[in-house]
Amino acid sequence: MVAPISKKNPSSSHARNRRHHIWTAKTEALLGTASDRTIAAELGINRITVARRRQELGIASFGTKAVVWTAEMDAQLGTNIDTVVAQKLDVTVWQVSWRRRQLNIPPTQPRSKQLSSIIAKVQPSPLPPKSDEAPTRKPFLVDQPQFRRAGGSYPDTEDKALTAFLERALAEAYSLDLQPIACPYCHSHHTSLTQKAHARSPRPAFYCGKCDKRFNRLTGTPLARLRHAEMMPAFVRLLSQQLPYEEACRRLGVDYKAIANWTKKFRLWLLQLDPSGRWEAKVLLGIKTRAYIQCPRCGAEGEKQFLGGSDHRGRRLICSACSTTFGVRDAELLTQQRVRLEILYDPSKVDTLTT
Repeated sequence: MVAPISKKNPSSSHARNRRHHIWTAKTEALLGTASDRTIAAELGINRITVARRRQELGIASFGTKAVVWTAEMDAQLGTNIDTVVAQKLDVTVWQVSWRRRQLNIPPTQPRSKQLSSIIAKVQPSPLPPKSDEAPTRKPFLVDQPQFRRAGGSYPDTEDKALTAFLERALAEAYSLDLQPIACPYCHSHHTSLTQKAHARSPRPAFYCGKCDKRFNRLTGTPLARLRHAEMMPAFVRLLSQQLPYEEACRRLGVDYKAIANWTKKFRLWLLQLDPSGRWEAKVLLGIKTRAYIQCPRCGAEGEKQFLGGSDHRGRRLICSACSTTFGVRDAELLTQQRVRLEILYDPSKVDTLTT
């Protein structure tokens, strides 16, 4: 008999731990000597409880250098948002925030003026045209949503050239032509037809007189053991689209494992057909991206998280440093740089260097 699932709320147990844990000099001495998670596990309490106590005592997190605050450093607090001050003083944002609160200095509000108003006043120069990217770099679309909202739909971003290329390749691979082809094992043309297609073997079979092996047109390709060949024409139309696997599953009526398997096989096959990687680079199905651009508000570099959908200012992003949200178009105009999309998650990655 399967045991019933407990309905106990884990957050309530964490709350009780926070209320009832009594800090002692011995347990407080552990703070900052290891990660909060490690100390929490050792004490049998919640990680948040450890982090809060450490912050209350002004103890830096594990691995962070201690700061000796001077009058000159204190004078910088509150003159700008904590992110900018931290960059100037070469300390962490948390250290600036803790010291500022300790001295009762109010924070600087970063959203005093809308970015659209700043753009209208500054009138930045138009962005230069996009430079030609390497043909093997994946052409991600920054405005393409990674999740479908209820009742919504994904735009059609099919690369017709890739679809046409694969349709021609599939027609050749599944051809019933009885003309013998070169041997996939030794590449000899000393081959002959040994068997026509029939119910149990739907593809013509051939024989190589040089290496004494039998084969068909799929031998030696990643499609050799591929099932549901009748679904491939519909599937290849999705390969170039920046869609999650779940959406492909919904459209084709198959499970996640099948989509992942087919995607990897086709990416490997594209590298066989064109080792330069130009066609494989067009496959975007299932790949999730992250955006990199300078924050137009606080100037923080690095990754920005996607937030919500798109509008006339482009896909919206959020800066983790100052919590400013902004459209891609606004950020690109103010920083005079284009957003860069890098792969965050690639469930069917293939090694283009060794394949």
